[in-house]
Amino acid sequence: MNGIKKRSVALSLIAVIVVLLIVGRAYLPYWVTDYLNAQITALNGYGGSIQDVDIHLWRGAGSIHGLEIRKHGGERNEPFVAAETIDLSVEWSALLDGAVVGAIDIHGADLNFSKRQHGQGENWERVVNAWSPLDINRLALHGGRVAYIDYSAEPNIHLYIDDIDAQVTNLRNVTDGDIALPSHLSIKGQSVGGGELTVDGRLNMIKSIPDFDINLELQDASLPAFNDYTKAAAAVDFESGTVGLFSELAAADGRLTGYVKVVATDVSLVNLRKGGQNPINALWESAVSVFMEVFENQPEDQFAFSIPIEGNLDDPDRGTWAAFLSIFDNAFGQAFTRDTEGRIHFEELLED
Repeated sequence: MNGIKKRSVALSLIAVIVVLLIVGRAYLPYWVTDYLNAQITALNGYGGSIQDVDIHLWRGAGSIHGLEIRKHGGERNEPFVAAETIDLSVEWSALLDGAVVGAIDIHGADLNFSKRQHGQGENWERVVNAWSPLDINRLALHGGRVAYIDYSAEPNIHLYIDDIDAQVTNLRNVTDGDIALPSHLSIKGQSVGGGELTVDGRLNMIKSIPDFDINLELQDASLPAFNDYTKAAAAVDFESGTVGLFSELAAADGRLTGYVKVVATDVSLVNLRKGGQNPINALWESAVSVFMEVFENQPEDQFAFSIPIEGNLDDPDRGTWAAFLSIFDNAFGQAFTRDTEGRIHFEELLED
């Protein structure tokens, strides 16, 4: 009789535990949603919410849906950061190397910067750590957009990279432990004006001051698409032409070296005199047009310059005079190539 009672008590206890687990599992997404929303609410100067959370305990994963964070008193309707879905999971492949780390896949990201909306001064790491208790070893963006908007200009300046497909791997150096730059970065996207962006590089994000070796190419963007920016910055309005931007940057122990090269081809400026515009602006654009025509490489019909970058990572020296002289190198010497030059090497910084 006592045995029957003991079995009955045990079965009742198991039933209670199972019910509690089922109820707890059903309530867990609501609790996590409330917890993450509280972390967003705690931000100073920013606010927002997530819509809901899915939990997949059986595969150690979860999904956050409908993230939106806005700056309090923001200038326009664009959020500071938004995402359709953020998938967080254990990176199972890293377990084979004895590491328990996480992976994040962000779908439909939308990040908007402006002069007053830049995110500096906030503890974003606390928010990210709340989302995932694991160190992140892989981060990927699928279909993202990054934009810079200047509302103080008229018309507003709107520069962006769209259709971003990006990934950085081995952030926690789970593999390749003896390599100076163990993480790999890859970015592809499309800029304003239809330019094709490609970024490829190696990183070491574990160091307090990260080391990196990065190549960047932006090919065949339409110059007139940048007119809002060029008119505000230099009072220049393009009628036609394409532009490419090419850069190699390497940093080791806080020391930076590299260059940024700009190559514009088939350029023509809008003739303001035909529209009865401000004569001073017309005179200025005429002078710029003549300068670019005289100092372009005639066989290639391209105007170009290269800005050398050297010094400390937090405040590098940009060689303005060298950049100006490079205009003549492109015009009267060999035309600058429309790609990266392969002359910046991370290993050389280690030897200095």
